[in-house]
Amino acid sequence: MIQIRAGHRRAAATVSAVLILTAAPIGTPSAYADDQVQTFTVGRNYLLYKSTGRTPAIVHGEPVAPAGGGVALIRSESGNTTAFTIGPNGGLVVSRTAPAGAGPAVDFDGPSGLAPPGAPIAAAGSDVFFVGRNGAVINRSYLSGAPPRPQPVTVAGIAPPGAVVAAIPATTTGVTFVGTDGALRVVHRNSAGGWTTAVASPPNFATPGGGLAVISPAAFVTGLDGRIWQVRLNGGPVPDPWLPVAVAGTGAAPAGAHLAAAQFPGGTTVVMFAGHDGAVRATSNVAGIWHEPTAATAPGVAVPGKPITTTVHGDHLHGDWCGNSLAWQLRIPKPTPPSGPHPEPWNAVTYSFQAPNIQPGGHISSVLR
Repeated sequence: MIQIRAGHRRAAATVSAVLILTAAPIGTPSAYADDQVQTFTVGRNYLLYKSTGRTPAIVHGEPVAPAGGGVALIRSESGNTTAFTIGPNGGLVVSRTAPAGAGPAVDFDGPSGLAPPGAPIAAAGSDVFFVGRNGAVINRSYLSGAPPRPQPVTVAGIAPPGAVVAAIPATTTGVTFVGTDGALRVVHRNSAGGWTTAVASPPNFATPGGGLAVISPAAFVTGLDGRIWQVRLNGGPVPDPWLPVAVAGTGAAPAGAHLAAAQFPGGTTVVMFAGHDGAVRATSNVAGIWHEPTAATAPGVAVPGKPITTTVHGDHLHGDWCGNSLAWQLRIPKPTPPSGPHPEPWNAVTYSFQAPNIQPGGHISSVLR
């Protein structure tokens, strides 16, 4: 059995002017890449793939999830990374991420049939979250003394089965999602050790089960009209007046689009997504306000609205996504305040690798080595 020891975990962070774009040729060596970032996705053959600044490679030969299924990561202080997926049987799968080692490559934690196979999944601290077949949010905690199997932490029907979830990396672990009524919701541990559900927006705000990202204490979510909003997660009633911050204007992103967000030391935050034209677009608050997202890549490199993962490494942002038969990676230097009221020049470098077994638009997750 794969061991996840309590007290030694750090979750992946699980997580758009002038376009100055350098594209490295397919198969470019890691001089352009960041080999300190580990990226994981599930291929068309149901196997787990890992990339460290080069062509994605199979981790082991045991199936973990349907093609492009959700992947969450927990990295221990010892440097070991464990991957979590919802397997072909609808159960929680725990997978090692190193090809060598004694014992089985995967472990099935709990019963089958919990969630739609390949459902989105998220991790923070010692906790893994996903939405089950009955629309309840399910948690598996690896804290000492926690229940030994996945447990529902909300009522059934609160979210669409297999909804996108974003874990909240904070002292009090939690998760956020867009419920069946289109309202943004937050679930977090309370002082009594149970779980509390709070509404963070009015209903009909966003696509039920749609994409979102978290940089605590705020969530980023795409509204029904394609605007991107920043919403403070206060864990209580919706404030009156409710004043979300507009990150992008109407139609900026596909409704329900997956978002990725990352924060540099000092507070500079970047939000990214795959736009209508297949370009990866980004915006930041480096100048104190959000500019309309602009392209950091050429069009057609990404599947519109599909997942992107981002990781901050030193003075740059590393992004990954699954394109059409290509695995794409991106480096963006830390944004600097532009001169005048102009969007940031991203000075992005992109590079790609032939990856015929990668699912276009598949879920993807990354963590620093």
